[in-house]
Amino acid sequence: MKAKILKTIVLTTLIISMLSASLFVGPTANKTVEAKAKASTLRLMAAIINSEAGNQSYAGKKAVGIVIMNRVKSKQFPNTVKGVVYQRGQFSPVRNGSLKKSFKLYDSGKMSKSIKKAAASALSGDKTVKYHGKKINMKKYKFFSGYVAGCKLKIDGHQFK
Repeated sequence: MKAKILKTIVLTTLIISMLSASLFVGPTANKTVEAKAKASTLRLMAAIINSEAGNQSYAGKKAVGIVIMNRVKSKQFPNTVKGVVYQRGQFSPVRNGSLKKSFKLYDSGKMSKSIKKAAASALSGDKTVKYHGKKINMKKYKFFSGYVAGCKLKIDGHQFK
C-alpha cells in the first residue's frame, strides 16, 4: 500500500514538474518552430520562383508567387506551399531537377534579392503586381505557363489564368 502511494506521489510530482517546465519553455519553443517553418517556406517559395521565373522581371517573379499562394488558399489545391509545389504534375522544376539547383543557390546566399523579396511579398499576402505602369490585382489567378489556353494576362514569359 505504501509503495502504491509513493508511486502515485512520484508520478504526480513528475507530471507537475513537466507541466511547469512547459509553461516556461513552451512559448519560446513554439516561436522557434514557427520561425523555422517560416524560413523553410520562404526558402521553398524563393526556390520555385527562381526556377520558374528567375530570368523575368520583378513583376513576373512576384506573379508566380501570388499564383502559388492563390492555390494554397483555394480548396482545389493543397493548403500549404509545399503541398502546392510538390503536387504531382504541377511544377516541372520539381521533376527536372532545377528546383534542387535553386535550393543550392538559396543556401549558398547567392540567390537574387529580388527573388527573395518577391517570395516574401507573395507569402505576406500581397496580391498585386505593377507591370508596365499598371497595378494588376492577381487574386483570382491560379495557373501560369508559357502558354495557357484562355489566358487572361501575360507578364514577361508567362501567361496567367
